[in-house]
Amino acid sequence: MFVPGDPRFDEILKLAGAAKGEGLKESDRPRWRTLVGLLLGELVDRGSHSNRRRVLRAPVELEVDILAPEEIASLTTSSVSSGGLALRIENVLPIGTHLDLSIKIEDRKMPLFVRAQVVYSKFGETGATFVDLFPAHRELLEATVVTAILAESALQ
Repeated sequence: MFVPGDPRFDEILKLAGAAKGEGLKESDRPRWRTLVGLLLGELVDRGSHSNRRRVLRAPVELEVDILAPEEIASLTTSSVSSGGLALRIENVLPIGTHLDLSIKIEDRKMPLFVRAQVVYSKFGETGATFVDLFPAHRELLEATVVTAILAESALQ
């Protein structure tokens, strides 16, 4: 189990720190993928993640600016994964709408600029999947999620 005292806990946190900082080294990527897969498997086994999930997802609040379309204001996220995010938004957007996003991530000077596509939308929340995300950006978002998940498990 990924809890303090488990060597995998410290290892994945160290790699998450690298992903959030200078980025993962090519030699670290296979171990990162393995550890993320093991963590996802544990969460599915414990029932805290759906069997259909293929990526880690966590309730993480990040400040997001929608750069396009311009008529939508700045928002916060309700959850994030390396595959997409859920935005708190009053507008109901048509499915398929392309969004250009600027995501502010803690301890990072420059925001992350990504393109996403709306996959569901209802009053109060819109879900979007990332389009053409660079591997280093995917790892950065995944590291943000891993850190949030492990911080929660350390408190239990």
